[in-house]
Amino acid sequence: MRLLLDTQIALWWLTGDTRLRRASRERIAGATCIVSVASVWEIAIKHRLGKLPVAPDTFVDAMRACGALILPVSESHAANYVRLPAGHADPFDLLLTATARAEKASLLTADAKLLDYAAALPPGTVEAAR
Repeated sequence: MRLLLDTQIALWWLTGDTRLRRASRERIAGATCIVSVASVWEIAIKHRLGKLPVAPDTFVDAMRACGALILPVSESHAANYVRLPAGHADPFDLLLTATARAEKASLLTADAKLLDYAAALPPGTVEAAR
């Protein structure tokens, strides 16, 4: 199974945050984990604004050390972005969703708004971190 980790999930996984439950940790441990460079960009923006203490290079190094693949944004990810249904405004969430579809992976998230949006997508595209 291939899991694309939402930015928040990746951060929780790295920091051992208890909001990421054991079942999700086990799923991550048993999967090929992918992190999009879009998450690195999101972390860089939030770090620069002082909203996140984790620097983007630290995040990348830690994700690689955990065995996650860092995936660049590709043409197929961008093309899948425009194929997504309307109804969600966060550009990072949409790019991650498009990436999951293009990579035939499941996007693992705890974002309630993104999970609501996922009802308009094919099953398995976005999954709840439990």
